[in-house]
Amino acid sequence: MSTPTARQISSARVKELSAREEERFRKARPRSHQLWTEAREVMPRGVPSSFQDAAPQPVFVERGKGSRVWDVDGNEYVDFHNGFGVMVVGHAHPKIVEAVSHRIAQGSHFAQPVAEDVQVARELSRRFGLPQWRFTNSGTESTLDAVRIARAFTGRERLIKMEASYHGHHDALMVSVEPPPDLMGPAGEPASVPQSEGIPAAVVELTTVIPFNDLKAAERAFTRHPGEVAAVIVEPAMMNVGIVLPDQGYLPGLRDIAHRHGALLI
Repeated sequence: MSTPTARQISSARVKELSAREEERFRKARPRSHQLWTEAREVMPRGVPSSFQDAAPQPVFVERGKGSRVWDVDGNEYVDFHNGFGVMVVGHAHPKIVEAVSHRIAQGSHFAQPVAEDVQVARELSRRFGLPQWRFTNSGTESTLDAVRIARAFTGRERLIKMEASYHGHHDALMVSVEPPPDLMGPAGEPASVPQSEGIPAAVVELTTVIPFNDLKAAERAFTRHPGEVAAVIVEPAMMNVGIVLPDQGYLPGLRDIAHRHGALLI
């Protein structure tokens, strides 16, 4: 049986093909490009969130129905993104349209509790077996609160997070999300790299970074910082670099290590 050999790929050819496809992409979306140009006058990078400024240009969406969305140029897409997963029942589902229309007609924001708060919290408690629920406005707000509660509960300040995982854009967790290769450090003990300017070095120092799916690395991190770690934060399935599933036993093992060292698992 012959041994497969690597085939040389022309980087010039790759650039040529990429440029051709990007040009086709842009030509099919002139209205999106026009809106992007206008948006850059009033929004940083011309988008509400920086990740949306993806090469070769952002796509401005007009509407959605079921599993499909249409952009402002009329191009149709199958939506595999699903609003980071929250649109699992599809766009403009009739029951959701009916419920939201009914609620908005009665008023939208009171800064006071409403009866539906109790209904939703009780249903979440039934489904997931957790007795108490606090509603937040975003994932960032949720992890910020979780970190603060963990620090208050344990009386400790250090956090452990996974390299290349994103947990919201507050300073404590905007560490080693997309670090430059020359700053990453060793694979087994990654460096703590701030995601952007403006994050204090003292905050970055309190966030220890480890690789996903590596229980030995987690144990080493706790050993290096005895009695300091308030919590380990981890995605059940790592999502910021595609979808990386946990190895069998990884999540329970990580929980056990954290609890054995007096820390929490978020």
